[in-house]
Amino acid sequence: MALTLYVITVGFWTASGFKTSEIIQTRQYVYEAYAKELQLDEERTIFYREAGDTNAPVMLFIHGFLGSSYDFIHVFEHFKSTHHVIAVDLIGFGLSSKPRNYDYGKENQARTVLEFIEAKQLNDITLMAHSMGGEVSFHLTHLAPEKISQLMLVGSAGYYPEGAMTNPPSLPLFMYKEVVQNYYIQRAFFFTAYSEYERKNGLITNEDFDEMYVVNRTIPPDILKQFGEDNDSQNMQAIFDTITQPILLLWGEFDGFIPLATGELLLQSLGDNAHLVMMPNAGHLPFDTFFELFIEHVEGFIA
Repeated sequence: MALTLYVITVGFWTASGFKTSEIIQTRQYVYEAYAKELQLDEERTIFYREAGDTNAPVMLFIHGFLGSSYDFIHVFEHFKSTHHVIAVDLIGFGLSSKPRNYDYGKENQARTVLEFIEAKQLNDITLMAHSMGGEVSFHLTHLAPEKISQLMLVGSAGYYPEGAMTNPPSLPLFMYKEVVQNYYIQRAFFFTAYSEYERKNGLITNEDFDEMYVVNRTIPPDILKQFGEDNDSQNMQAIFDTITQPILLLWGEFDGFIPLATGELLLQSLGDNAHLVMMPNAGHLPFDTFFELFIEHVEGFIA
């Protein structure tokens, strides 16, 4: 029995390794699309994607946890004809640097994005952010309100009731390497971000996962572990009270990661400058599965 279990386990991890090698070879376009880098210092280099007229209005994209600048690629490409579009990989994610001694909390991530904004001399920015990126965006807007003109937040993190436990449990390091980074286990988790409707109707596929995995697999296990240990999520009401910019909250009806009910509470916390749009049948990433409707809502907001 023990030998059989060992053989199955070895086969499982070997299959994962072969699949990883295959997608690295066939997904080089993910690394290359609109790719640029900006070195902030010896330890921090920001990978980003940039397109459009540099004199056009600026639209800046910030991804969520285990995401990257490529997540918004279709939205990015849609707006490159009318906007100066820039999508960043946060430090620790995607193809940006992954220093061991960095503070991976959301506020410090926002400070790093602000360094990037200042280095690129960006102003009057429309922010679009997803999930954890929404919480980073709240901090960024609080730190530099003069830089941000409006926010569009998709399934945003940032609402935490008073006294809520926000730090995920700390797992042994081998769990991040052998489980969290395993292709098949991570793929199974990926599909839970989408609604039953999206899965049943083939609106999301293994190929979509491969494009995400090809970059997030580069996150070292000890950095994955550090994300949880550096989690600085807290009651954000004091920060919400300082934000006066117009905010569009876009939420999937069946978001299983950050439920619509949380979005409704976030709306109440933000005040009259925020507006919530629920997208029927959508999960946590409605820009993947209901692209045309998503664009319709965005264009209506920024018009």
